[in-house]
Amino acid sequence: MLDKITSAVLEIVNAGTEGSYKVMETADFLALLPAKRKTDEQGLANALKFLGERGYIDVKYSDNGTYCLCSLPKGRMYAENTAAEAAEKKAKGKFFLLFAAAFVGALIGSFAACILGFVLFV
Repeated sequence: MLDKITSAVLEIVNAGTEGSYKVMETADFLALLPAKRKTDEQGLANALKFLGERGYIDVKYSDNGTYCLCSLPKGRMYAENTAAEAAEKKAKGKFFLLFAAAFVGALIGSFAACILGFVLFV
């Protein structure tokens, strides 16, 4: 599992390279990072090094904030799996809400039927 900054950097690499080598600048990465995931040049270099060592991306060369890199199948699969897990989590949340609504509705209906039966037959 990747941390949030490394995951955001991987998303940028996946979107920017699309499986082929591209030259990207540090400023490009820092501009594309979400506000919650902001980091400095050293943090970006560490994230790219980590991703390269683990086989998520291939860094052909890096020189003074310029990187030639490519996303690898492992990196693209990670992004797809993360998106699938998020969709599954959202679906489970909807199921729980529907179940809770049905349960509360049945509980209120049962209570109303008991009160109505008590009033009519007693």
